[in-house]
Amino acid sequence: MQIEVETEVLELNEDIYEKSTYSKAEGLVIHLDVRKRDWFKVLGLPKGSRVRFSRIHTIEIKELSSFLKPISYRITLGEPYWTGPDGIRHDFGLDEHLAGVDLKRGVTTVTLRAAVLLAVLACVGLRSVAWLMKELFHVELSKSSLGRWVEEAAGHLPDTEGMVRRLNADKLVTEAHLDEIFPKAWKKKGCVMVIKDEHGRILATSEVEERTKANVKAWLEQLKSWGLHFKTFYIDGCKAYKEAIPEVFPDAAIQYDYFHIIQNIFRHLWKSMVAHRRELKAEVEQWVDTDMRTWLEELAKRLWTNRGLIFKNDARMNGRERRTLRELMADDPEVRVVRRFIGKVWGIFRCSKNEAGARRRLEKLKNLPEVGQGGAYTKAVNFLEDRFDHMIAFLRVDGVKRNSLAESGIRCLRRLERGHDGFRGSKGRDNYLRLYQAMRYCDWSVYRADGSLGIPPPVT
Repeated sequence: MQIEVETEVLELNEDIYEKSTYSKAEGLVIHLDVRKRDWFKVLGLPKGSRVRFSRIHTIEIKELSSFLKPISYRITLGEPYWTGPDGIRHDFGLDEHLAGVDLKRGVTTVTLRAAVLLAVLACVGLRSVAWLMKELFHVELSKSSLGRWVEEAAGHLPDTEGMVRRLNADKLVTEAHLDEIFPKAWKKKGCVMVIKDEHGRILATSEVEERTKANVKAWLEQLKSWGLHFKTFYIDGCKAYKEAIPEVFPDAAIQYDYFHIIQNIFRHLWKSMVAHRRELKAEVEQWVDTDMRTWLEELAKRLWTNRGLIFKNDARMNGRERRTLRELMADDPEVRVVRRFIGKVWGIFRCSKNEAGARRRLEKLKNLPEVGQGGAYTKAVNFLEDRFDHMIAFLRVDGVKRNSLAESGIRCLRRLERGHDGFRGSKGRDNYLRLYQAMRYCDWSVYRADGSLGIPPPVT
């Protein structure tokens, strides 16, 4: 059975094409013979030269297939050499002259690209990649082979410093959005600090045993030596970040991330609401009146069922949620207190036009009756006061934003990590991160159709 097909490999190597055959046992087999190529022209040989092949044999190359059966290339080749008029033998390689084909791995470069892209950009674990390649494309691969492909692909890229310099040269970096991730499947202590820039790119990571001022400072000094000059830092409440940054970048502004500010406030208020609910449940036992006992039990249940609603932004509520919240506020004064307090905290960062306005709103918050009683509300205000200068940098310094981009970088690394059941060490994470940077930010395609690596050019 003769079948005419068109693939990337055939388009690049049409001069060595012989035929295409199909059988139920083998699927579609495309026959190529490298001896048919005009090697005199390819190699630029002098007149009188002869090209020969010793140890003629055939090899199978796997191709991605969208058919019900696999596609493969059966390539006839040998050990090539040429002799000039003087009779001297000159050996040459075939790999660089067979575009779209990887003779060493026995697959096409399209297959290589697909596997590495699935593992890195799609955050798919290697076992799952192997399964997808088999089930979707009829290419059987082992997990260990895929692991080697990823490692070898990363080996063609610049090191961490080289990638940072490349990214900075492409788009100047002036902002550092700092956060940290506690890696999955680690048995040792420590964390990985992560920086994302204002362009949404994960810039660099650093594994440390402990997030101390000394460790943060050492990393920042290293980044500075690589040519980065940050003007703004976005951080969470970590004391080590706040103390280390001014010593390395004394002129940089520090902005506490709004998400982490609200998260910390909510943590205090959440504990207060949990304690309040316990008090309601305990109060049930003190009532003889059955109706009152039932009402209190029902209220405690409603508080728990709608616990997330108590802290939800008004703008994100639907009509039913607003009615439910109004009913809770009418039945429970503590819910009214929490909502009033949250509203004034939101107002500081959402409604203030300048630094003076934000400080006036903070003073009004401090004068609320519940703040003077101690407990969660007092702790929340103390948290704001201790860090307020850095919380409102966005109102004081032009160009500084209220929110950080760090969380999206953490989510990206977590997806990579989860797909691979946790990286076993810093080398694996570094390989995947550099590949992600090259493909996502530098348009690197792992292997190009012409057989070249397409490595991002070095920064000079």
